[in-house]
Amino acid sequence: MKERVWTTDPVLPDKARTAFPDVHPVALRLLWSRGVRTQAEMDVFLEPDWDRDAYPSSMFRNMPAAVVRVFKAFETGERITVHGDYDADGVCGTTVLMSTMRDICRALSTKGPQAFRPSGVQETPAGPRAFDASRLSSYIPHREKEGYGLSVATMEKLAAEGTKLVITVDCGISNKDAIDRGKELCVDTIVCDHHAMPTELPDAAILLHPQVPGETYPNKHLCGTGVAFKFASALIHEAQRRLPADRQVALPKGCEKWLLDLVAIATVTDVMPLTGENRVLEAYGLKVLNKTKRVGLKKLIEVAGSKGAHGTFSVGFQIGPRLNAAGRMDHANVALYLLLEEDEMAATELAMRLNDTNAQRQKASEAMYQEAKKIIGEPAKNVIVVWNEGWPAGLVGLVAGKLVNDFSRPVYVVGKEGEKFVGSGRTFGGFDVTAALHRCDGNLDRFGGHPQACGFSVTGEERFSKAVRLLEKHAETVIKEEDLAPTLKIDADLQLSDLSWSLFEQVSKLEPFGEKNPRPVFAARGVSVVACDTVGEGKHLRLTARAADGKMAKFIGFRLGECLPWLAPGTAVDLAFELGVNEWNGRKELQMKVVDIKV
Repeated sequence: MKERVWTTDPVLPDKARTAFPDVHPVALRLLWSRGVRTQAEMDVFLEPDWDRDAYPSSMFRNMPAAVVRVFKAFETGERITVHGDYDADGVCGTTVLMSTMRDICRALSTKGPQAFRPSGVQETPAGPRAFDASRLSSYIPHREKEGYGLSVATMEKLAAEGTKLVITVDCGISNKDAIDRGKELCVDTIVCDHHAMPTELPDAAILLHPQVPGETYPNKHLCGTGVAFKFASALIHEAQRRLPADRQVALPKGCEKWLLDLVAIATVTDVMPLTGENRVLEAYGLKVLNKTKRVGLKKLIEVAGSKGAHGTFSVGFQIGPRLNAAGRMDHANVALYLLLEEDEMAATELAMRLNDTNAQRQKASEAMYQEAKKIIGEPAKNVIVVWNEGWPAGLVGLVAGKLVNDFSRPVYVVGKEGEKFVGSGRTFGGFDVTAALHRCDGNLDRFGGHPQACGFSVTGEERFSKAVRLLEKHAETVIKEEDLAPTLKIDADLQLSDLSWSLFEQVSKLEPFGEKNPRPVFAARGVSVVACDTVGEGKHLRLTARAADGKMAKFIGFRLGECLPWLAPGTAVDLAFELGVNEWNGRKELQMKVVDIKV
């Protein structure tokens, strides 16, 4: 990996210090660099307020039509199928809608003599029967056998089984052919999606998508589960309107907030920006996650070994990977069933299965990653496209993400089975991996995604080779040599004497950290090594540094043990680090986590 170039934002302007004299100067600099520059913006960023900062679901222009269509299905006893994607976002969003409609039907079907019930349901002495569970189903495609999105074959299958309404989650916007086929078969579709706009929109569907042209919903960066949550909220509000006063306890005011644990997971795993309304959803979602009522999610957290308060780190590195592992190695239904499970013993078995699957995923992806690095060697192009026979579609995205960090350029990793090529891309810098696929869409069977991540499939080696050439040509045009230099953004230079619990508390106010609000990285320049050794069987670096004024501080560098030979006592170094806490035997101390070292 190339040596990283450190970049530092300009110093805080005097006008900022004057405007906000009561804000800690380091915290103010961090806020300023993130574009938070007015009191109103600071209020939302530092103290998100649900009533003030979250947008009502009614701001989606098609929300009324979507709600009416679902309640029509309830009233006429139509079969509803929620069609999700196989990643954590799709699974969480499918859970949101399945559990919401289940709870609504339970509430409305037992509310008394004037009870709502599907047509044909007879009232019994015990009261109206609950909505028939067979009328509400889910469908998640197999990643390798069926691929991404709603297909024509799946729509025909669902229609044959009696489905009259399909609700997509985290997919659908690029599936006009399947939705049109559904219309021919008298199946309506509601699309809950957030992916890039296709050339042709599925105009036969009710579209709930923040980026559809003309959409009035202000937050354009909701994840798929975020869109599903807004839809679920609108359905709950309509159900509450229909409930008499003595039955309001079945769906109490604000009950939709219990869905936010899944929104928090999906927002992080799908790498959505933690700014604006997303920051509100994440902040409240993490609160719900830490007291979640979901039996399956509790068991998953337990087997993952995640302890203490759950934040974006535990979501990104413990919970999310296990949910994603189901669709990568097995079938995403395992994760869906876990999140919907209400029985503790069954949930435990599913959680353990997911944990084992994740361990298999880690082993398989590491072997594939090492193999890909050997194939690539020394890259000569501005974009890397690497492929091999038998690479599973569920792992290509993970390996692409690792290779981006190694080679500092966009990477597409592709697996080949027979004549079929299935790949996934990850970005470096400002390169839009999905927009690049538009340059070669004539040679692709299907593709879609975000600027940061994409997926595609191609049939035939000649078409695949043409697509690769077009990708390489596009990258040569838009990526300059200087764009390939790996960089590390330094938020502020600090003296060792600045390191204190007070500073840690100020920085912690910027949590939750994530996309567009990364954990701050600071630099201590020109300090000297006092002592240095390794821990964890030589994997991790432990270092004590001293500044010119005599102030000393301890640092830990995870996976930096190989740096030890350069760091003899007295060596002058610049250290890039994050602020952290080390807890041991009931004691807490500040711990600076080294990100990079320059001798």
